[in-house]
Amino acid sequence: MTFRKYWLRQNILLPALFLVLITSEVFAQPYVDPLQLRYNYALKNRNAEATPFTHIWVGSDIPIEIKKNTYLVFSPFFEFWQIESDTNNEISTNLESLALAAGIVFPLKNQKWSITVLPILRWNGEYFFQSDSMQFGSVAFASYTLNPKQKFRLGIYANKEFFGLFVVPLIGIDWKIKEKHYLFGILPGRLSYEYQYNSKIYIGATFRSLTNSYKLINSEFIRLDDNQISLYLDYYLTKTICISFEPGYGLFRQMRKGINNKDYFSTINWGDGPFVKLSASYRIRL
Repeated sequence: MTFRKYWLRQNILLPALFLVLITSEVFAQPYVDPLQLRYNYALKNRNAEATPFTHIWVGSDIPIEIKKNTYLVFSPFFEFWQIESDTNNEISTNLESLALAAGIVFPLKNQKWSITVLPILRWNGEYFFQSDSMQFGSVAFASYTLNPKQKFRLGIYANKEFFGLFVVPLIGIDWKIKEKHYLFGILPGRLSYEYQYNSKIYIGATFRSLTNSYKLINSEFIRLDDNQISLYLDYYLTKTICISFEPGYGLFRQMRKGINNKDYFSTINWGDGPFVKLSASYRIRL
């Protein structure tokens, strides 16, 4: 079975679990990106202490069939944050993350149902493999195919963050509303609407939410929370090479510093404000 046929059958994307709450980001969508690079720049806000910031993300999704309708899925990714402040040196820092996610997708006896389980091993700190920077988590959800145009998902995400155990219920949809209209995603991580303008241009809107924590070299940790609402334009240079332009706005941003589980000693106004995201993908549409 080919890579493309696999995704046509399963129609499940396990992207970079960017723990974009979720920093674990497991999404349903009408395409898969075997390789993607994203660059996000938050514009300066006069009333914010911690903007601008830069975020770079590189990830991949690779499925391997081990038997009929059963697949191993590998989803490694790397991310880099550069957070600067003109008014508060306390929150000027660089953060890095390396994640190794490997899981399995398998059908139940009733072929309308399938199960996805994806353990995630991560190192979140100021540099690679920093002492005490390792985290372990997992995503698990069930997928139900109501009809060829509608799929629903229900599951749970859990990760041992530096502020404590972080557990979030997941609910997802993969709905081809009309021939050129698509609604897809798994909340609270992401929900997207897509419209096919022509064979090369797709436009839409996206909501993303993230929660992440990183170990600092002074044994403290920093927690980042962000909620992003954006519009996007995808342009296909070729059938499989896609570039994207995505302006948006971050809401209810928050930074917190602490030492042990939920013992925050500092809460900082990260600053709500606009951002611009650029990305390039090797993409296979389903």
